[in-house]
Amino acid sequence: MILDLPAGPGINHQGGKLKIGPDYQLYAVIGELQREGQLQNIKYDLLPDNSGAIFRVNPVDGSPSNNNPFLAEKNDSKGASIAKYHAYGIRNSFGIDFDPITVKLWDAENGQDLYDEINMVDQDLIAAGNWLWDLFQDRRE
Repeated sequence: MILDLPAGPGINHQGGKLKIGPDYQLYAVIGELQREGQLQNIKYDLLPDNSGAIFRVNPVDGSPSNNNPFLAEKNDSKGASIAKYHAYGIRNSFGIDFDPITVKLWDAENGQDLYDEINMVDQDLIAAGNWLWDLFQDRRE
């Protein structure tokens, strides 16, 4: 097994998609499973637990990709390897894909009641790979 992703229990927001990128790395996205923790930008709550994140790993051995934003970080006490995270703060993504011209990664996320999003997941746009759920969605902050 390359990744041990949380499969549940979760009432909603499992999300999930696997994709080999143009860089030949494996990308996997999983929703926040209605959890409230540091990956959902609740600073003093649950430690990273592999929910609400886009992973980027070597598809051969599951090791973190060389330029992931958290590569220098150590594993947290729950065993979630944040070095494998490409982005976090993801609410409920059911799709990721790469633009065929720019090769930028795009993520589709369902909104709470409306305001679904399509986001370009570009490390140059958001510092340290944080996509800001639960602090920001659609037109509200």
